[in-house]
Amino acid sequence: MGLGTVVKLVFLICLYELYARYRARRLPPGISGLRCIHEIPKEKPWVKMLDFNQKNGDIASAYLFGYNVILVGSAKIAVDLLEKHSTNYSHRPRSIMGGELSGWGKMMVLCDYNNWFRSQRKWIAHDIGSHATVEKLHRMIEGETRRTLRSVLAEPDRVRAHVRKGFTSVVLRLSHGYITQEGDDPLVDLAEVANSQLSMATLAGGHFVDFLHFLKYIPSWFPGAGFKKRAKEYTTVVHDLLEIPHNYVMSQLTTGTAIPSLSSRLLSMPDLTEDLVDNIKWTALTMYRAGADTSTSVTYAFYLAMTLYPDVMKKAQRELDSVVGTGRLPTFADRPSLPYVEALFTELLRWHTPSPLTLRRTTADDEYDGYLIPAGSYVMVNIWAILRDERTYTDPLEFRPERFLGDDPEPLPWNVCFGLGRRRCPGFFLANSTVWLMCVQSLAVFDISKHVENGVEVTPEFNQVGGTIIHQAPFKCSIQPRSAATERLVKEELMI
Repeated sequence: MGLGTVVKLVFLICLYELYARYRARRLPPGISGLRCIHEIPKEKPWVKMLDFNQKNGDIASAYLFGYNVILVGSAKIAVDLLEKHSTNYSHRPRSIMGGELSGWGKMMVLCDYNNWFRSQRKWIAHDIGSHATVEKLHRMIEGETRRTLRSVLAEPDRVRAHVRKGFTSVVLRLSHGYITQEGDDPLVDLAEVANSQLSMATLAGGHFVDFLHFLKYIPSWFPGAGFKKRAKEYTTVVHDLLEIPHNYVMSQLTTGTAIPSLSSRLLSMPDLTEDLVDNIKWTALTMYRAGADTSTSVTYAFYLAMTLYPDVMKKAQRELDSVVGTGRLPTFADRPSLPYVEALFTELLRWHTPSPLTLRRTTADDEYDGYLIPAGSYVMVNIWAILRDERTYTDPLEFRPERFLGDDPEPLPWNVCFGLGRRRCPGFFLANSTVWLMCVQSLAVFDISKHVENGVEVTPEFNQVGGTIIHQAPFKCSIQPRSAATERLVKEELMI
């Protein structure tokens, strides 16, 4: 290599280094290098991310292993990026642990914004993507809710399990035309296991293999490769979650006994290819899995909120008794006449956030407020922190439905808690209806209070645990029927 070539090479290296430093100076404030490793939390990353944004600003950055991570802790910035520039913020980062090693990669929540994703979203929207489509399901939802309340009445100490089964029953009927059996149901239990595994497999910052992709090739016996053993266990559950309900639908179609569902409708289309059938299976799995998890999380938190804030419960019950009376259970038709109950439901969605973080990947360079957001950046929005921002919500840790009432209400959480942009939850209308009815009928039927142990009231803690989806940690409360009349209402059969 001649001297001239060496000089040119050195010049190009220096030029690139200067350019890289120039771009780095334009990034949002933050940290880089090995310091980032100490910032990766072992649990509750949404709390650690809040601390990071408070130190570095509402838009901050971290650079590690060749990746720019942009951390957003403000509703305005989140909307400006994910809503107003949605084309550039609709893709997901590559998920090695959750998507590739554990087998979840074809599910809509993890796959890129492509034709596969758009097909799944379109098919789900056809069935539950508007108020009008969900309104047709109201009678079925009321029947499953009544069924759940009867179970809670019989076994109040298993309220979370009963609520989980109730929501899973709704989505399984919609996704696969499957009616859950009385007592424990294998497909309900399967969804519980799968959701727990998915939540941990996709936890933000939870697995180095998602940043150091070469780690996926190390053998499972290698020290530190325990993630590969876990992933292998997860793939078995994913396979069952995909195939067992699909095979059920196929058998029902063969015998002509299939109940109308997303799967039966799509699998009855002409000229189905192998790829199309595969996408249909994953679309149905998306509906089945998602509906079984987040709605359960929110409703279980409702029981905690009523335990901790009895005055709120009593005020909501007074409104229900005044508007609905005590001779029947409230229905969807009563919803416009129950402003305080509606505010309570809205506050519940703000107070307990089942999906605390949303993660996107940019496909092109962008600029925000003078800062550079390079192509390929991981953009992480802290929904949990946004809904607890003291600049937006007064006493944000308190459960106060009144914040959404009066002449000067605080901002509604709807546009944030269900996601932003083109990846907003497609089950918004279904979740809005099913969770609302479960909460309002629980208020009408039950008095919820603190558990008494050895003559002493036990105050449960507000403690959110989990990974991608979070739940309130298990707690004890007392659930009693408000009267003999309400108990009789719950026990009445409702034909669906």
